[in-house]
Amino acid sequence: MVTGNSPVLSARSGFSALVLVVLLGCAPICEARAQYWRVTGDHVTVICSPLASRCAHLSTQFLAFNRLLRYVAGWDDDYVPAPLTVYSLPPEDAASLLLTAEDRKQQRGSNNVLSSKFLPGREEDFAAIVESPGAGDSPAQGVMLLYTESIILGGPTARFPPWYQLGVANLVNGVMIRADGTAYLDRNQPFEPLVDKAHQTRGRYDLKQLLQLTAADLNAGGDFKEFIRRSRSWAEFGLLTTPERRAQYRELGVLMRQGAAAEEAIQSAFGKPFAQVQAEFEDGHWRKSAQFRLSLPGAPQAAPAAERLDSAEADKQLRQLAERVQAEPVGR
Repeated sequence: MVTGNSPVLSARSGFSALVLVVLLGCAPICEARAQYWRVTGDHVTVICSPLASRCAHLSTQFLAFNRLLRYVAGWDDDYVPAPLTVYSLPPEDAASLLLTAEDRKQQRGSNNVLSSKFLPGREEDFAAIVESPGAGDSPAQGVMLLYTESIILGGPTARFPPWYQLGVANLVNGVMIRADGTAYLDRNQPFEPLVDKAHQTRGRYDLKQLLQLTAADLNAGGDFKEFIRRSRSWAEFGLLTTPERRAQYRELGVLMRQGAAAEEAIQSAFGKPFAQVQAEFEDGHWRKSAQFRLSLPGAPQAAPAAERLDSAEADKQLRQLAERVQAEPVGR
């Protein structure tokens, strides 16, 4: 489960972190307790322990994931995300690095919870994955969702309507990427936001309500969970069915970003009356043809060889992470 505070639509909120239950009891340190490796490819650097093979695997995953984001979001080829450093940490090092003083104070004397984290910055983003036996791909998948939301809300799509931003972001919720670059999208929504009672499910948004809702509406008491669920479904309808519909979905986002009303924009983008498009979406027959397996354009990018870090360099890299955790994250 992905937790969050109030559903403010910004690069710094909406979601918080993938939560893994781990018993803690260590004093804060910045010294590595295990062997660390580093792989740098394109704009993604991965630092992990204890296996070089894990480092290479995560590097390949995040490089392919960026190709997936570019494909589903419809970004121009010239867009380059900010540098991203991904840390893959054993629980003992994560316990020392990822908790603030306030975290430790709140968790003293109770079952402690250690969270993987995504930490956006103006010049560089950091992500920390807490590895845990039996967790499988979940820690990395959770961080990928947080990373996606930060880029979608703060990158080229920053001025797009909320349904576009959160629909595209949650389309990749739970994605699995194979070695050949093939992406398998989850038909469900494995990571869901925790919201307060004021934002619990109250009913189903119809298409017109979905398209017209603004960030201010959601912050003022809109149903955040339901909005995400319906935005994801609308993104599946638009992006996973036919190439024509994919182009229409993206054109709709552009038109509404420029201020067009929902019904007018639907007519212009889809070439059909609003009522007809709404009926096609709501009857659900499109789900039989939706493709949740995506073969990404272009050749998979192989990760460079892993570099073994000596203790001094590993400590330096982990100290950077600890300093970012202690600082207030600042979104771009």
